[in-house]
Amino acid sequence: MSFTPFKTRSRTLSAWFATRPDLFTPERSPRKTMSWMIVAGLMAALTLIVFLNPAAIVETLGGRVKAGLAIAGAFAMPPAIFVVCVAMVIAGSRRWRVTGGGVLTNPVIHSFRPGFPIDDLLAAMQRGAVASAAIVAGLAAVQKDGGNTRLITVWASEADRVLYVGLLRVDGDELWIDTEPFAVGPDRYFDAKKHDRTAMRARTSVDGL
Repeated sequence: MSFTPFKTRSRTLSAWFATRPDLFTPERSPRKTMSWMIVAGLMAALTLIVFLNPAAIVETLGGRVKAGLAIAGAFAMPPAIFVVCVAMVIAGSRRWRVTGGGVLTNPVIHSFRPGFPIDDLLAAMQRGAVASAAIVAGLAAVQKDGGNTRLITVWASEADRVLYVGLLRVDGDELWIDTEPFAVGPDRYFDAKKHDRTAMRARTSVDGL
């Protein structure tokens, strides 16, 4: 089946996950949702205090003339932050999991230039654990590249022992997924985070992986 490139709004594979409901399921992250709800509650309480006691707030900040900007901020910022928090509870707390399996995390994301030999790293990742040395070497090289118009991103479900590897292209303010991400199954699974840390320490050995 051919793959049609498409735009995405974030530097993740979320847009692709959304096209594969047979493989992935969206859900809210309880921890993120709770964090944003707590901040929203605090901002709502602060907004209520400010608007119920406007004279006291103005006096505390030094009067209208001396503290005009501070007063404006005191009245405008809490409700603005509250609105942002509500939006994040609704849209920003989403995460993805393998359908019927574990939550997906994003242990690896690096940028690189168009001419970087990324195919070597992708081939090593497709081979999986048996190519650990090549994976570490490839990750070390991409970390040193310094480009910013291409991205490699790796998503992992430790519970399912599966990885999803994808590439993104930065085109001005737009992000594109030009090729279909591929999976690294349980028989080839490797600890992407550990390999990336090893590469970051500029080690070519995979002792202890």
